[in-house]
Amino acid sequence: MHRPTGETVLMYGFTDPQRTRELQYIMVQMGIRVKMIRDDQLGQTVGFLAGIKGMEENPNPESYPPLNEEVLVMYNFSLDQRIDLMLTNIKQRGLEGIPLKCVLTSTNRKWTFYDLAKELEREHAMLMSGQSRKAKEE
Repeated sequence: MHRPTGETVLMYGFTDPQRTRELQYIMVQMGIRVKMIRDDQLGQTVGFLAGIKGMEENPNPESYPPLNEEVLVMYNFSLDQRIDLMLTNIKQRGLEGIPLKCVLTSTNRKWTFYDLAKELEREHAMLMSGQSRKAKEE
C-alpha cells in the first residue's frame, strides 16, 4: 500500500460490489483516499463531502431521488498525470465506462452533489449527441 497523497475521489452509484472493490483497490494502491457517497448525502455540497476546510455540513439537506449513474469526483490531484494514471489503471483492469467524472473546482465545490451529477449528465448527453452527429456526417 502506498502512502496517502492527499488526493481524494468521491464515488457514487457503484452498485456492483466486485467492481466497487476493484476500483477502491486501485485508488488505495495509488494512495488516493476514497469516499463513498450515499443517497442521503446528495444534498450536501461537494466541497464538504471532499473534506475541504471551511465547507460546513448542511444540517438540513434537501432530499433528492437516487441517481442512475456512477459518478467520480476527483479532488486535490496535484498533477494531471496522476489523474491520467488512475484512469489508465481503471481501464487496464477493464473497469472503464464511468461517463460522469470531473475534477472538483472552486466553483462546483459549492454545488450539491446532486446538482453536480445532474450537470455532468447534461454535459455527457451533449457530448454524446455531438459525437453521434459528427459520426453521421462522416
